[in-house]
Amino acid sequence: MAMTLSALPLDDAWRQRLDLAGRDAPDLYESLDSVRDTPHAAAIRATLDGLGASGVFCVQGVPTVVIASLERYERERVVALHAALWNQGLASLLVVLTEDIVRVFSLSRTPYSNPGDEFERRCLVETLTVSADALALKGIVYGVESGRFWEEHAKFFNPRERVDSVLLENLTRSHALLVGAGLDPDAAQALLIQTMFIAYLEDREIVGPDYFEAASGRRAKNLVGLLRTGEVARLEALFSALRIDFNGDLFVAPCSFEPDESPPIIGPPHLHVLSRFRDGHEEMGAGQMHFWGYDFKHIPIELISAVYDRFLGEREAERRERGAYYTPMFLADTVVTQVWDALPDSVREKGEFLDPACGSGIFLVRSFQRLCEHWRQTRTSTTIRWTSLLSMLSRVRGFDLNPGAVRVAVFSLYIALLEQVNPPDIRQLIKKGNVLPEVWGKTLVCRDFFAVDATAAKVDVVIGNPPWTSRRGPSRSSITWCAERKLPMPLQEDAWAFTWKAMLHLRSDGCVAFLLPAMGFLHNHSDVSVAARSRLIATARVRRVVNFADLRFQLFDGAVRAAALIIFGPAPAGQPAYRFDYWAPKADLNLKVKRLITLSSADKSFITSKAAKADPLIFKRRLWMSEPEGKLFNYLSGFTRLDQLVAIFGDVARGTAHGRGWVLGDGFKQAVAKHIGKTSYNTVRSDYVGVLPHIKIEDLPPLAIAKPDLDGAPKWQTRTVHRRGFEAAYTGDRVLIPRGVQVGRGRLRAAYCVENCTFSSIIQGLTVPAGEETRGKLLTALLNSRVLMWFAFHETASLGSDRPEIQKSELVRLPFPRPEEMPEPLRAQRAADGLVETIDRALNRPGFALDADPDDIFPEIDKLAYDYFCLSPEEIALIEDAARFILPAIQPHQGSLPAIWRGSTRRDRVAYAQVMTDALAAWFGGDHPVGARLEAHNDDLAVLKLKLDPAGRPTPYAESSDSEVRDLLAKIFKNVHQPLPGNFQLMPDFRVFDGNSLYLVKPMQLRFWLRSAALSDADAIALDLQDFAGLRKKQEGVA
Repeated sequence: MAMTLSALPLDDAWRQRLDLAGRDAPDLYESLDSVRDTPHAAAIRATLDGLGASGVFCVQGVPTVVIASLERYERERVVALHAALWNQGLASLLVVLTEDIVRVFSLSRTPYSNPGDEFERRCLVETLTVSADALALKGIVYGVESGRFWEEHAKFFNPRERVDSVLLENLTRSHALLVGAGLDPDAAQALLIQTMFIAYLEDREIVGPDYFEAASGRRAKNLVGLLRTGEVARLEALFSALRIDFNGDLFVAPCSFEPDESPPIIGPPHLHVLSRFRDGHEEMGAGQMHFWGYDFKHIPIELISAVYDRFLGEREAERRERGAYYTPMFLADTVVTQVWDALPDSVREKGEFLDPACGSGIFLVRSFQRLCEHWRQTRTSTTIRWTSLLSMLSRVRGFDLNPGAVRVAVFSLYIALLEQVNPPDIRQLIKKGNVLPEVWGKTLVCRDFFAVDATAAKVDVVIGNPPWTSRRGPSRSSITWCAERKLPMPLQEDAWAFTWKAMLHLRSDGCVAFLLPAMGFLHNHSDVSVAARSRLIATARVRRVVNFADLRFQLFDGAVRAAALIIFGPAPAGQPAYRFDYWAPKADLNLKVKRLITLSSADKSFITSKAAKADPLIFKRRLWMSEPEGKLFNYLSGFTRLDQLVAIFGDVARGTAHGRGWVLGDGFKQAVAKHIGKTSYNTVRSDYVGVLPHIKIEDLPPLAIAKPDLDGAPKWQTRTVHRRGFEAAYTGDRVLIPRGVQVGRGRLRAAYCVENCTFSSIIQGLTVPAGEETRGKLLTALLNSRVLMWFAFHETASLGSDRPEIQKSELVRLPFPRPEEMPEPLRAQRAADGLVETIDRALNRPGFALDADPDDIFPEIDKLAYDYFCLSPEEIALIEDAARFILPAIQPHQGSLPAIWRGSTRRDRVAYAQVMTDALAAWFGGDHPVGARLEAHNDDLAVLKLKLDPAGRPTPYAESSDSEVRDLLAKIFKNVHQPLPGNFQLMPDFRVFDGNSLYLVKPMQLRFWLRSAALSDADAIALDLQDFAGLRKKQEGVA
């Protein structure tokens, strides 16, 4: 479909204009020789060689911008290139350079055939000229790396117009039409898989007009023409030829892969649906007949393998029952790349890979492709022998319970295999017959993983996204397998069973790389989960954990649980304590194009095995906690906790705790009407519910429930409940605390109550014993402060990592000291008096609101809480930044734009510099002030210079606009004799010393210019200086 463009090479002038000077592989690829062992090597080569582009610019290894330098702008050729790249589904921008004009096109816009000037209207993002838009030209690459470009031009990057969305929409529509025409769902799925395979053979010119003419009795020269005849016999004749030339089980008959079974009967209506789909010149849902069409020569097989998920979309209940969710291509790429980079050459050369729940085979396809690229790199050849390809294909294996999924995996690997061979060579192989090897039932098997003998299936790498299914019935084989071996399986989570069994399949130096539920494996602090996690850390050697909790709503369509990648292998004999990488990537603007996950150095750290076993919440705390925040957390953790005063009602009822009047319990659980009367469903009659006024969660006022709040409040509609709840909390003095947390508001909620009322289990009630009313009011006020919200954010398992809620067992771990415990008792007592007075005012005067409080009561509470805990201005800054910026930004939904993602203002940078220089001056003893100056910046990147003034003269903060960022960086790195790094967005904490000056290279996003960021950066700089001073002393000692 696409014609070769034959673009010009990028010359030095264009490199300077686009600020690409010094950017080479793995950022910028301009020649085939530079494409070596990179995740998308085949696509980059195809773009440079097959499509004739001048260059491919990558962000974290993902092709993102395709550059074409032309002598003159030719719309027809640019339209063809755009269509081919749209089908490829990787890059997001096409930048066309002609004379002194730069045209920037979106590759997320559906291509049309013969579009005329409609092409520019729909796809042209902007037109820039060399003379008038010099800064904007340099900003293209920086904006792409930071994600700013996608936000500023959001209307051009609608995910629904990308090839994956359009193709999968049409597959789903075609499937529905085939089922509507009488085929069962599995037969329809099989027929579409077969049709796509033939389309691939045709688009790659592996089979041509002669092939279709022979099958159709010279009535058609292509697949569409054959289908349009409406004659099933012609399609059957085509299948007969394909069965002989390619593979016996893939083309048994239309709709069938089973030679021993009678195939379903199809007719002209089914062929009509297939012709519409194959024709590709309409979006079947909308009926638009001018769509350019698919080119399976360019569509990645990783994308095509996603048909499994979309077909299962017709059976949502089945998908949820299996716990199977389609793994997005960019997430699968991240997983495979993480594993591949850690593998020794011996495994890359000879190692075997296994996906125990392979689904559509995306992990196996990407693993096979990396094996092929490694072969090319180590042999400096682009052509791989057929026998070598078959050997590598035999090294990737998979199991799955779903036969349809295994068929899709077979189909995917067949295409992945053929992609490695030039069409003329394939046509030579066809002459020998049965080109494709048998993989169904051989290396790809429809079988329960827990029925597989581990000793007979040893491999070097186990990789995949095993089912996340829990509490789905006691008869699952995973439960039986774990029970027989006395292996823990918290909440009967299948992923735990897959984890234990995967280890048995490893050779001595092998590794497992699984996408797993983050809550169950990292954050849950129940006894059984902690024990299982400790056992895994002790019996395996964990190598890396990548916690995707903040990307919870960005990764899986329909899944609501956060994911984590855990890479681990067998533990060496007598394993001592060890440490492993812990990465916690954050959602950012780059997720808007769904192409990559930003893995920034600011989000990378390590955890020791000893710490991971000793602290059940370490993975949660390290999601967002910086070093300065760690110090504040340790300070607050040292105070008396609420659990030293409060007992949980369940423990009291069981006789395992004594509450001394302070008892915390849930409200009643309502009875489900349809279950009432069933012998297996318990109901009881309450003496309070249905008798007292009832308060709903949405009607719970802030701070206190006054008598007018309950005037006219209805009673619960029945006295019959499933559980009575903690009935002592329906009367008397108590504190009502919602379990759910509105994280964006930056505070928990609590209301002091003396009026009789009932509440449901979504609210927790804490009884306050007689004589302790003042202390109860103090607790209520503190629970409404940002201080305890900040502490709860870092201390609780779920808040900020899974569901926004706080459980009873977590609530009682909050600090609640008496004023006399504080470093400044008088200051704390004055604050306590003010906090109690606030609650008294709320009890006596209704009308407070969280959204708009005329008395500004919550800032007053925060100020008093800061005084109560005797916090410093720096500690207050940490909490304020978290409440105002971090908490509203955690786990953002698709389409949201948290404030922390926006660019910083000069005011933000001034505040950052002030905190930074004050902190460093304190480190130097105050005698040598530190000056800060922004030496260069653009919309995405800044260079901050810090300089110690020996004369003791403070220098006010200033910003310069005289230097270009890249020019200044080149000068600095030349002075220190270091190579200039590439993407600084991935190194937001980059620091370089040059004489008496320290340069910080920082992204311009607000996240990196908060006051809390300044404190964290100051700590890191102080450590650098300590290391430097230690090195100097050691050198002087040697001298």
